[in-house]
Amino acid sequence: MTPRERLAAMARGEAMDRVPFMPTLLEHAALLTGQVPSRCATDAGRLEEAHVAAYRTYRHDLVTVGIDIYDIEAEALGCGVRFQDDGSVPGIVHRPFQAMVPDDDPPLDADFSPDRGRIGLVLAAASGVLARIGREVPVSVPVCGPFSLAVELCGFDGMVDRCLEAPRRALDLLERLLSHQEAYVSAIRSRGLDVTVFESWAAPPLLSPDLYEAFAVPFETRLVRRIRSEGGTTAPLVIGGNTTAILDGILSTGTTLLVADGGADPGLFARKAAAAGCTLRGNLDPRLMETGPIPILLDRVDALLSQVGPIPRFVLGSGVVSFRTPGEHLLAVRQHLEIRGPRPVSPARRPDPPPGPGKPENPCRTP
Repeated sequence: MTPRERLAAMARGEAMDRVPFMPTLLEHAALLTGQVPSRCATDAGRLEEAHVAAYRTYRHDLVTVGIDIYDIEAEALGCGVRFQDDGSVPGIVHRPFQAMVPDDDPPLDADFSPDRGRIGLVLAAASGVLARIGREVPVSVPVCGPFSLAVELCGFDGMVDRCLEAPRRALDLLERLLSHQEAYVSAIRSRGLDVTVFESWAAPPLLSPDLYEAFAVPFETRLVRRIRSEGGTTAPLVIGGNTTAILDGILSTGTTLLVADGGADPGLFARKAAAAGCTLRGNLDPRLMETGPIPILLDRVDALLSQVGPIPRFVLGSGVVSFRTPGEHLLAVRQHLEIRGPRPVSPARRPDPPPGPGKPENPCRTP
């Protein structure tokens, strides 16, 4: 089966040849073309080649085109980025609103343009990847969640202070950033590409559950709705770390993907995902992916599959795979899934009846 065939079968509740494998391959893709991450991050042709090479090597089930995914929109909106000559990832070195007091109104020009920063570069690279391998595998562009984008512009402490001391200013900033991200989603979808929202700056213990509900959930929800209104059949919200404390808030956004990562209980997340009709992605620790050894890595795969049980929609993933992770480790995981073959699943939950008065639709239901 191709990845598209495999994922379509999963969505229909039909048998697959193996569990879908979705490691987060960003800077690691550069390694496969003999480039350092910054070279690929600043050249559309190199970025395209890196992600095509990664897919042809690992045959993973979703290609997400990017390197320094939290920098792209932030750079377009005024952040300074330092590029590296080694295997490290580019990083933000200047945040335009970091020195402002919480009650100041940031002078933000949030008009979207693909000509700002490297947005056009990412769109061009992703479009090239789609043209070359998109018949086999979904190709996605990462989009920064509004709260995480605000953190990149203000610094984490600066944004939290703004939420606590000047909440109206914080909400206004998030509103403007949401407008920018919605326009970015439209640009991505107009090219036939999928969208993945990344929002790990909103994860506990960095952000409290109360602040997450007040300053992240409303904007994530609207961004997910925008993806769906633009024809996206999936609208995944990816938040790393142990998100148990905000699990219900994540599900309320309408995300079509729930991520069990960083010490979260896979069994609990499996039950929540199955009840909501979402796909669960169970993440392997990227440190284990890098260090191995392979037998321990494969034992962890088996343990994770056992913990989630026979839920109908499950994919195996990982946190961001490091630049220096041995490719043999990734290949061993995929080959292990092939050897295990089809995974026993329980029937998918029946669709909810049409909503009546006072009954909202299930926001996680994938059409």
